[in-house]
Amino acid sequence: METQELNNISSQVRRDIVRMVSGASSGHPGGSLGCADFLTLLYFEVLKHDPSNFDMDGKGEDVFYLSNGHISPVWYSVLARSGYFPVNELGTFRKLSTRLQGHPSTDKNIPGVRMASGSLGQGLSCALGTAVTKKLNGDSSLVYTLHGDGELQEGQIW
Repeated sequence: METQELNNISSQVRRDIVRMVSGASSGHPGGSLGCADFLTLLYFEVLKHDPSNFDMDGKGEDVFYLSNGHISPVWYSVLARSGYFPVNELGTFRKLSTRLQGHPSTDKNIPGVRMASGSLGQGLSCALGTAVTKKLNGDSSLVYTLHGDGELQEGQIW
C-alpha cells in the first residue's frame, strides 16, 4: 500500500475518533488520536489477518491485543475500516445496549476483539500466553500488543 493511501486512511480514522467521542460526549480522544498512524499501519500493512474469517483462536494469523482499552475509538475505527464490521456501526459508540462500548469486550462479539480490556496490564499476559501457545503449536504467526504509558506504571506490568 502506498504511503499516501495509508495517510488517507489514518486521517479518516482520526475523523472517526473525533465523531465517536463527540457524539458520545465521552471517551479518551488523546490516546486514540496519538495511535491512529500506528494502528493504521499495523492493520493495513503489517498484520497478517483475515477480517472476513475472524475467529477467537487466531490460528495461522497474526493476533493483536489492545491492553489500554480506553483508547477503543481508534481500534474500533481501524477494525471497521479494515473490514471487521460495518463503518456505520461507529456511530453507536458508547450508546446503551450497543457493542462498541468505552472498553472492548468479548461478550459483545465484536469481530477482531479477542480480549476484554480494562484491567490495566493484562494485555501483556494474554499476548505472552498466546505467543507461547502459537510456538507450542508450530504456528509461526506473530502476536502484537499495545500498552499505554500509565498502565506500564501499575497493575501486572509494574
